[in-house]
Amino acid sequence: MLGKRPDGYHEIETVFQEIDLADEIILRQSSGGKSLKVEGAPEIETESNLVFKALKWLEGLSGQRFDVDIELRKNIPIAAGLGGGSSNAAALIVGMKRLFDLEWLDIEAIMPVAATVGADVPFFFFGGSAIGEGIGDRLTRIFLDQPQKILLVNPGFPVSTAGIFKEISKTLTGAMRPGILHGLYGEGHDARDFLHNDLQTVAERLHPGISDALDAIRRVGINKPVMSGSGPTVFGFIENDIEEPRPGRFPKSWKTIIARSEKKGITID
Repeated sequence: MLGKRPDGYHEIETVFQEIDLADEIILRQSSGGKSLKVEGAPEIETESNLVFKALKWLEGLSGQRFDVDIELRKNIPIAAGLGGGSSNAAALIVGMKRLFDLEWLDIEAIMPVAATVGADVPFFFFGGSAIGEGIGDRLTRIFLDQPQKILLVNPGFPVSTAGIFKEISKTLTGAMRPGILHGLYGEGHDARDFLHNDLQTVAERLHPGISDALDAIRRVGINKPVMSGSGPTVFGFIENDIEEPRPGRFPKSWKTIIARSEKKGITID
């Protein structure tokens, strides 16, 4: 977190990394109207869902009306700090380009303006690894030697990103501090050298369960666990000399995932 901008947004510097945990979106042209069905999560079948927001944005950009039925199969925990909503929005835009044969829609060209749907959306068009600056929308692609496995632990409750940023705003002034990630990457540091999250202290204070999840990861032998995004999911790298943690090591209400890094971005079948 580098500071608060005059427009009210927060200036950040972060590392984005794509992993193989993904949702699935199925799009079908409809005979009239729009619908959203989320398997197992009807509470997010609303127009505030970033998928619907992306669809409305695309209609505004094109001047066209799109009648489509959207089926969303969630694997990424909701409000978990893992970019599920932003990745869904990016996938919706890419899928609509294919479904409606929108040849004019240049994904790379629209990346800067797609950030108005969600600050993280531009990253998910291409995935891989990137440094994000500004509100997360200015991307510099980087290439990191990734550990083979990453343990993700979600302690089973949602966290409001807006609430976390509102709280951290109380400690920020208008002065900006310089970023450091480009320098670290230029020196050839390992990915583990980037493990820090300015939002973590605030999130732990508001949600003590995050601290419990971090302690649980440490107990299975993983060093330097850190919170992902605005939480509550935490993660750590599984080294070659660490036995893969079993789900039984954590409370049943928590979700544990063994993930791997990816570099393929959105895929369409």
